[in-house]
Amino acid sequence: MVEKTVGELKAVAEKFPDAKKKVDQALQKANASASEWQAIALTRTPPTTVSQGGINLAVDAWHLSVDTKAFRNSMQIAVNKQMLKGGVKVINGPVVEGIGDDTPVGTILSSFYNFPQPYAFPVVIRDLGTVTVQGTLAQIEANMRSWANMPHYLAVADGLSLTGTSPTLTGTYNVTIVGFIRAHDVFPNVPELSGGGGAARGAGFGGFGGPGGPPGMPGGMGMPGMPGGPRGAAGARGPGTMGAG
Repeated sequence: MVEKTVGELKAVAEKFPDAKKKVDQALQKANASASEWQAIALTRTPPTTVSQGGINLAVDAWHLSVDTKAFRNSMQIAVNKQMLKGGVKVINGPVVEGIGDDTPVGTILSSFYNFPQPYAFPVVIRDLGTVTVQGTLAQIEANMRSWANMPHYLAVADGLSLTGTSPTLTGTYNVTIVGFIRAHDVFPNVPELSGGGGAARGAGFGGFGGPGGPPGMPGGMGMPGMPGGPRGAAGARGPGTMGAG
C-alpha cells in the first residue's frame, strides 16, 4: 500500500513542472494584455479629471450631473479641433450629444456612460452622424484619416463620398467616437428628490465652433487601469468599488 501511494504521489509530482509551465505562460499572456491596455489607456482614453478635459465617476450624482456637462463640452472641443485637421473648410460639423437640464441624475451613469448596463464598464459612445468638409482631395483625405489618431478617444470615420470639380471638392463621411472611462470607484446612484431633481443647469457648446458654458466642478483623481468589476452597492453613502480588470 505504501509503494502504491508513493507511486501515485510521484505521478502527481511529475505533472507539477508542466503545470507550472502552463501557469507561467498564462501569466505572461496576462501581463502582455495588461501592457497592451496600458499603452491604449495612455493615449486612447479621456483624462481622469474634469479640469483636464476628462471625467471622474467617484463623485455623487449631483456633482456628476455638473461634471458630465463639462465633460461633454470638452468632448465637443476635441471634436472641433479634429474637424479642422488637414486644412479643410468645415461645411457641416458634428454636435456631441450631452445630457439635458431635465435629465434625472440617477440615470446619468446608464444613459451617458452605459454603466452598469449594457456594459460592465463605463464607456461613452457617440455616433456623430454625417460631417461635410471642403478642400482639395489631399486635404479631405488627410482630414478623414486624422480621426484614427484622435487623442484620448477611439474614432472611426467611414463612408467617404466626394462631389465637385477638382481642385475644390466636397467630402461627406460618417464619424463615431468611443471613450473608455478609466475608473476604480463609481459612486452609487442616489434617490431623486421629490418635486423634480433634474440635473444641475449649465450652458453647453452649441455644436461646432459654438460658445462654451462655465466649467463643471472638478472631480477627484480617478485611478488608472482597465475598467471592469461590479458597481457599488445601491444606497451606500460612500463610493462603491469597481475592480480593475
